[in-house]
Amino acid sequence: MSNDLSQTFKHATDLFNRGSYDELGALLHIDAILKRVDDPGSVVGIGNIIAYLNTQQKSQMPQIRDFEDVAYMGQDGTHGIVTGRAKYKDKQNDYGAIPIQFAFIFTRDGTGEDWRMINAFAVPMR
Repeated sequence: MSNDLSQTFKHATDLFNRGSYDELGALLHIDAILKRVDDPGSVVGIGNIIAYLNTQQKSQMPQIRDFEDVAYMGQDGTHGIVTGRAKYKDKQNDYGAIPIQFAFIFTRDGTGEDWRMINAFAVPMR
């Protein structure tokens, strides 16, 4: 874990892309919410998110790549926001990628503490 917002974001997306969902859980806030990209629903709570990723997504290995216009806000506070655009593949070997807009919200108890993701929101831009 890290108290640097950009490093935490990069680490979280690397773990997601590798399918290391149990390790990703260490970066999630207990009250985290994960918005499904290809579905209007969300998954709420760290336990539910890890179970969803391991049972519904692990075999597909979804990917978030090719980040553009990434902006970091609130890096010096206790609430950080990372926004931008990227390409999403529902399955690792899909040929086509869906362009998405994302906002990942992070929180921490104090400015010297490690960041934890509390909200991951991404929507298709089509």
